[in-house]
Amino acid sequence: MRSVLLVLLLLIPTVCGGAGAEKVIRGLGGTKVIRSTEPPHTILNDACVACHPKEKFDYWLLIYKGKPPVLTIDRGEVAGDRSAPAGMPGTGKTNRYNSHDALACNFCHFENPTEASPRFIVDVGDLCKLCHPAVGMHHLPDAPGTARVKKAILEKRLPGRDGEFLCTTCHKTHDSTYSMRQTYAETIEEGRVPDPHGSRMLCFACHAGRIREGEEVRFVAGRDNIKLCNGCHTRPGVKKAPHVVDVTSSEGTWRMDYLGYPLNQGKLICSTCHDEVSHGKPDPANPNFLRGGPYQDVDRFCYRCHLEDKDVYNNPHRQVDGFGRIRTESCRFCHRNDPDPGKKTPANLEMTGDDVAICSGCHQIRPHPGVDHLIPLKGEKAARRAEYERRQQVLLPLSGEGKITCSTCHNPHAKGVLKGEAGIGAGSKWRVPDFREVCAPCHGRY
Repeated sequence: MRSVLLVLLLLIPTVCGGAGAEKVIRGLGGTKVIRSTEPPHTILNDACVACHPKEKFDYWLLIYKGKPPVLTIDRGEVAGDRSAPAGMPGTGKTNRYNSHDALACNFCHFENPTEASPRFIVDVGDLCKLCHPAVGMHHLPDAPGTARVKKAILEKRLPGRDGEFLCTTCHKTHDSTYSMRQTYAETIEEGRVPDPHGSRMLCFACHAGRIREGEEVRFVAGRDNIKLCNGCHTRPGVKKAPHVVDVTSSEGTWRMDYLGYPLNQGKLICSTCHDEVSHGKPDPANPNFLRGGPYQDVDRFCYRCHLEDKDVYNNPHRQVDGFGRIRTESCRFCHRNDPDPGKKTPANLEMTGDDVAICSGCHQIRPHPGVDHLIPLKGEKAARRAEYERRQQVLLPLSGEGKITCSTCHNPHAKGVLKGEAGIGAGSKWRVPDFREVCAPCHGRY
């Protein structure tokens, strides 16, 4: 038997102020809701005002097959008596960081929803399809991430159904940034350092709480820009910044005081050079977010502060000026603080990262000479090195784990910075007299 297609148009005058009471539609199960703004349904707006020019209507177009659904209209409390909590959706205010904030509560909920009893107008699995009918499950994490999310669902740390994803597993329409659920993002990034640049899912890595139009943007590190960036960029596996920060201009960088770039009390910070894209899409031509970029030649950006002399501006090994004074700003490329050359305590010599990570920030590191030498030094080779140091009165330092590292063979300091055995090889390529001697400390002379 052929089913009959019926169309039911419910016209409900919009309640303003305290007049009347809120109407709530019940019994919508098994129906399809078509928004009035979808062409060609927009004609209904004009049709209604033809007879009711002064009226405003909220209406739903219900299309169904077969037996009509039983509908009732419940009268709730008077609209004027309801006051939404501060910052809750339904205020009608637009918020480019979360478009759901402009929706009225009864767009998705019956009467007075709570977190414990949300009272959705349709099953939560179908709720988002009312506005996003063509969108299915998308951008799902990799297999390990999916496993962690499903575990979190079963443990009730994330919304879901029978251990499977729902839209609300990943998305949170209330009190969120870009409708992303922070617990979900933290779950899939567990054990990894999140890369928030250009991502709308990982705002929590830099920002505390939600971001909302007209409200102060808060950061997890307060207003300390360097601490914020170093929260990730000093962790293992993350690219280190090769440039010094927290220093004032020098005779070679006086231009930086007149550029109008962000400084902290006249000192260089990360955002002086990097204009992070935040929620925008990174420009492939400017992957490091250089301020004012992209630049065809990165040196042109550096010349905005530095004198146009490569030996001067981009060489952290240039540690002594023309008067024989130590350029302390060059020390901060590798050391967390300005070290005292006369002290050898770990705190005095604290580095910004491990040797290899620091050096690879500027140098193209590859296994050399011929094979990878960045390994623990043990047995005969360790004994030969110790004997060589004693006999030649030279320092060949190992890492804290006893591994050969860049500074084992190369002295990164300029001549005149350090004295004694630590100063041997300063200003040259190797700590030993020449390349023919490089292998001798560990391998002996064959």
